[in-house]
Amino acid sequence: MEHRWSNRSQHHDWHTQGNFSNINSMQLETFHTELANLTGAFVTLLVMIDPLTTVPVYMTLTDRFSEEHRRGICRKATLIALIVLTVVALVGIKLFTLFGITMPAFQIAGGILLLMVGISQVNEVRSKVNRSEQAESYDRDDITVFPLATPLLAGPGAISTVILLATKANGWLRITELIIAIAACMLAAYATLRAAKYLFRLLGTTGLNLFSRIMGLLLTAIGVQFVINGMRDVLPLLAVAGGL
Repeated sequence: MEHRWSNRSQHHDWHTQGNFSNINSMQLETFHTELANLTGAFVTLLVMIDPLTTVPVYMTLTDRFSEEHRRGICRKATLIALIVLTVVALVGIKLFTLFGITMPAFQIAGGILLLMVGISQVNEVRSKVNRSEQAESYDRDDITVFPLATPLLAGPGAISTVILLATKANGWLRITELIIAIAACMLAAYATLRAAKYLFRLLGTTGLNLFSRIMGLLLTAIGVQFVINGMRDVLPLLAVAGGL
């Protein structure tokens, strides 16, 4: 009798341990999936913003300011860019419904835009601020909003990238991860701008251009992937429409 009860107890313990093991395995897999999504969003957005390409313009525009003033400019500009991109992440998708734009259509259009930006960056013809805008900035006492926050940090490319990433964020967890990725990118941008003087001395113009081209190559691949994703979603719809 005691032996039979002991066997039942051991079987129950093994069953319970198996359930806990399955639960832990599922939780670990979920954690890895969400971590990969967060990392992917961060890398994609950081490559698009590419704070290093902002360093030469930033140094030129802030050369007349004191160190304390430059610190304030960096802090305010990255905060404004963070707010802009966060708002886009939260309400950008709702614009699709308003204008009747489908997700695959924007994925293809946004992917082409990223592809063009990446190619121009590889060929070293990309400029976030044109000459007239840069000349206008010399006469400004406050360059925080323009041109530093936008378009240097939160320009059309970054906004489009955030909307593209938001289209894949199904649920508030993914939206939260996207906002965390945006905040991490702005923190990286702040650190880069604060260290701009030392980075320029260390890397020089050639080093910054080389790094920018590598980022452009990655951005080109990301743009192609977005186009592929959009085509993969739209082709079945075209096949159905063709069958009708």
